[in-house]
Amino acid sequence: MPTPRRTILKRLGAAAVVTTGAAVLNGTTSASAATASGEDDILLDSFSGTDDQKLTAALDVARNSSPRRPIRLSPRSHTFSQTRTTFSGLRILGPNVGWQNPEIANTAGALPQCNVTLNCGNGASSWLVGTQTTYNVMVAGITFKSSNAVTQFYHHPYSAGTSYATTLDTLSFYGFKHVLGTPADPFSMTLVTTRGSWTCVAVQDTQFSLRGSDNFLWVAGDMNYGWQGANAGRYLMRFSNLSKTAVRHLYLTARGGSRAILVEGPDSQQGGLDFSDCVVEGQNAGDPAMGALIVVKGGGVSFTNTKLNFGMARPSDFTDQRDTGLVMVQGGTALLTNTWTNRASATPESVPVVSVSGGTAYVNLVMGMGGNWTGKPRVSRTGGTLVPDASVSAA
Repeated sequence: MPTPRRTILKRLGAAAVVTTGAAVLNGTTSASAATASGEDDILLDSFSGTDDQKLTAALDVARNSSPRRPIRLSPRSHTFSQTRTTFSGLRILGPNVGWQNPEIANTAGALPQCNVTLNCGNGASSWLVGTQTTYNVMVAGITFKSSNAVTQFYHHPYSAGTSYATTLDTLSFYGFKHVLGTPADPFSMTLVTTRGSWTCVAVQDTQFSLRGSDNFLWVAGDMNYGWQGANAGRYLMRFSNLSKTAVRHLYLTARGGSRAILVEGPDSQQGGLDFSDCVVEGQNAGDPAMGALIVVKGGGVSFTNTKLNFGMARPSDFTDQRDTGLVMVQGGTALLTNTWTNRASATPESVPVVSVSGGTAYVNLVMGMGGNWTGKPRVSRTGGTLVPDASVSAA
């Protein structure tokens, strides 16, 4: 018995390419399009009008389909300016899925070539906005570009419930203010999966501000994300009360005035924010981060198999706090295991790899690399609890 087409599409996921879609009669969706087989994609370019008008029509068909039909973009450049309210089952997919980086030359023929320029705001004026708990939203295989340096991709605040079982797959962002959430109003997420190869470049502010639990972030993927310039110590990523969540395969470059990761949460948090196999660093020994790379203010977090390099070159640049180590633990509980670390040229060996002023830090197996260490990497405590092993020198 042949395999049903619906089953084939499910197996292929976002990478499936089909050629059927909604029909258009005189610029409006025909009745047959709205009632077409639930197996069909809704092809954006089967509608007429501007890209925003096409998307409005496609969203109407998707919202009224059962089961939900995905919207499929074309291998071309699109421009969207209208804020869209998400709904359960919303899927916006590129024509295929693959690694994308708009900054790297001579890759045009190899990239999926589905580009979307967004001309939106942030917060409640973002492109995608959740106004109630939604289930099974998916966006995949698209390079997004901001036209105005203030755009945010997706906003779902805690006041509007949670984005539940959302999948975000192989996305790139160029020139964005924020991607998910804002520092003042983090993205509320439960059982969310981010996967595939991601890129964030030419960033204008913190790209990810997250809260929630039970998520799998780049466990089956990776993200390359860098920021440079004097930005008053803002963070590449903020994890605000995020628990029971796996985060893997981040390559974060915090150059100049930026810090890489902030972790915060209440004493009542369940912990289990687990980072693994990440690179967190300045650009290189001669182009480092000026202050701390990781700051833990609360919650429960672990960092395992971390490459922690090139920070604390000139911490006097910062006025919001006094940076005292590559990793600063000010509250909560932090577990650090299997850390490879390289010093910036301007960073003395006496600068602690881990500095504890509050909370509790367990530090195991820190390896100083790069050939410029005369002794063991240093850890220090001025408050809280520090539990080091024999691989470090404690003060």
